[in-house]
Formats: sequence, C-alpha cells, structure tokens
Amino acid sequence: MSDSIAQSEPWDRQPGEPNLWYSRFERYRLAGPSRSLLGTLNSEMLEKGLPRKAKVPGAWNRACERWHWRERAEGWDEHERHKAQIVRARDVEEMNRRHIQEAQALQNKALQRLKALAVEDLSAADVLRYFMEATKLERSARGEPETIEERRLTGKNGALLFSFEDAVTAELELQEWQNDRLQPPSGDALPEGNPQVP
Repeated sequence: MSDSIAQSEPWDRQPGEPNLWYSRFERYRLAGPSRSLLGTLNSEMLEKGLPRKAKVPGAWNRACERWHWRERAEGWDEHERHKAQIVRARDVEEMNRRHIQEAQALQNKALQRLKALAVEDLSAADVLRYFMEATKLERSARGEPETIEERRLTGKNGALLFSFEDAVTAELELQEWQNDRLQPPSGDALPEGNPQVP
C-alpha cells in the first residue's frame, strides 16, 4: 500500500456498505458509548419529523449485524479514549514543566531575598526556622524522610525505645540469620533427607 493512500479504519465505510446504512452507522457511532440502535433510529425519525418507534425494525438489526456496527463503534470509542489519554499525558507533562519553572523562579527570588538579609536583623526564632526548613529540604533532596520516628513499646521491664534505625538494623540481622540457616555446613551439600529450611 502506498503512503499516499491512508489505511482504512474499522469505523470507515466498508467495501460494499451502502451509503444510507453507512450514514446511519455514523449517527450510531457518534452517539457515544451509551448508544443504542433504538436511540439512533429515533434520532433519525425526529430529524425527519416522524413519530418515535418503540421497536427496531428488522432491516436495522440486519444492517447492524452484517456491518458489525457494535464492534466498529467500540473500536472508535477505544480510539477516542487513546487520543484523550495522549492529550492528557501531554497536558500533565506541560503542567509539570511549567510548575518546575515557576518553583525554580520562586526559589531564586527567595534566595536573593535571603542573601540580602543581614544576619544581625534575624531573630533567633527566624534563624531556627530557616535552619529547620533547610534541613527538611536537604533530607528531601537526598531521598530521606524529613523526620525519624521513635516508638515507645512497653515490655515486661518497662518502656522500650525502638527507632526507625533499630527496625532497619533488626531487618538486616534477620535477613543475615536466615541466609546463614540456608547455607549448608562448611560449604558441603545438604544431607539427603535433612533439608535445612527456615
């Protein structure tokens, strides 16, 4: 097929499809995902100034089946959804790019203002607040949590201190212990009938 001839889509007019039925299919297709044959028929009747029908005539049902209206219309719906997803992804990407530029511009303004401040004009509370915000920003930029939580658990002998670092250390020790248990003694194969499993 040459590049100058566009490949036909399922919702395009099919070879041998009569013009009248294709125009009715177009009305059906453009009605959207909630479309129905009866609704399409009554839309045509209304346009012609004729009374609504309560039932779909057999010729309409036969044309729908012969020319695969449902499948073709659903193909159109999927095509439109895909186009909308592409547009949305492009819009989100553009929004993110714009927000990054705006954030950087605001950061530059804030840094200019901070550099213009004389240290002696800052109160102790201001210095502490700037320090805390800078620490949070650095931790975030390094992919670390802003705060480290400490949980107090109560055991038989009173309160136990257990921090996030304790949990990480315990997890690493547990993994090492499990790995040691899975290793055969002194590099030998496991004895038959005596598998070492955790």
